[in-house]
Amino acid sequence: MDKYQKDFINNMKYLRSIKGLSQAQLAESCKVATGTIGNIECGLAKPSFDLIIAIASVLNVEPSELFQTTETEVNVKHNLLDEHKILKDVYSQLKNFFE
Repeated sequence: MDKYQKDFINNMKYLRSIKGLSQAQLAESCKVATGTIGNIECGLAKPSFDLIIAIASVLNVEPSELFQTTETEVNVKHNLLDEHKILKDVYSQLKNFFE
């Protein structure tokens, strides 16, 4: 297994887990057989270009993010998005409180 495949697998697993999706749910959303995602994550299969795009779409990332060299790069982006969401929620609650 080459570096790009390992990075893809690690990033896909991480992003799938933070979205709270099972392999079966991701497969259903991508319109592939349930075992396809499991086979990809185990390194037994390689996704087609169309499937890479579908996976990225379901996980709400750019396809290139699935190939980033470390999970850390993906983690940082999503942690910032999570922090942004938290700040928006706090702002909304404060606004409602003071209105």
